[in-house]
Amino acid sequence: MTLLGRSLNQLFKQYPICTVSTQVRVGINILHGLKQLHEVGYIHRDVKPANLAIGRRGQAIHIIHILDFGLSREYVIRNNGSVKLRKPRTNTLFRGTIRYCSANTHTRNEQGRPDDLWSMVYVLVEMRGPLPWDNIRGKDEIGKAKFQTLDTTLCSNSPKELLDITTHLRTLDYYTRPNYSYIYERLYKVMQNCNYKFSDPYDWEEPKTTTANSIKKGLTYVSRSLSRIRHYKPSSVDIISESKSSRNGIASAATSEVVSEDLFTPADFESNETGF
Repeated sequence: MTLLGRSLNQLFKQYPICTVSTQVRVGINILHGLKQLHEVGYIHRDVKPANLAIGRRGQAIHIIHILDFGLSREYVIRNNGSVKLRKPRTNTLFRGTIRYCSANTHTRNEQGRPDDLWSMVYVLVEMRGPLPWDNIRGKDEIGKAKFQTLDTTLCSNSPKELLDITTHLRTLDYYTRPNYSYIYERLYKVMQNCNYKFSDPYDWEEPKTTTANSIKKGLTYVSRSLSRIRHYKPSSVDIISESKSSRNGIASAATSEVVSEDLFTPADFESNETGF
């Protein structure tokens, strides 16, 4: 089992408000890890900062690892070499973490690939400020808040590209394959527009002066990009699947000693191993 560094939960306590640069690069890492997990037929069902960790040393600290598969579930059926989508159940038991699970999870419907991606969105949103239900208590009340919160409100402190992602997720259901390539493209566009690089230090790696400059740069981009949306008021893992091993194991990513500027490429998000 790979020994990892600190979890994002630990890092976010030290850096409760992250720069856009860190936000979108963490997002691409999580997206890639989830895509690879989905490609081998599993839904994680508990994506949250505590289950995401950086590498322990060297350039591996730039890679976000997905871990803890205790609540994961296979969403495909394998029989005589064929792979089929498992029929969704109704009125399932609640699985996940109330704060980060999708609104769909609160209805006890079967969780699918989109639900993992909604959890990813909530993690990314929280990197820029409290979630809208931060001060709400109770599973049912938080569920209501998720259904009632507009995506424009949810993403008000993030680049408009995150709103594009939530719009896409709302077109999906259990049977529909997410367009991972499109989601990557939206996140990577922010990197291109702001000249962010995968080799740039995360907020928890760099001096406070550099972080302050990154925050100013990110806020400028968020304000400019969101102001283009009508009625929008802006606010001031290449994963190596171990599915056949322990479900409490680690999904780790590439650990090259040199962080390449093309750490992830569009091709990484285009393959469709399951066929659906």
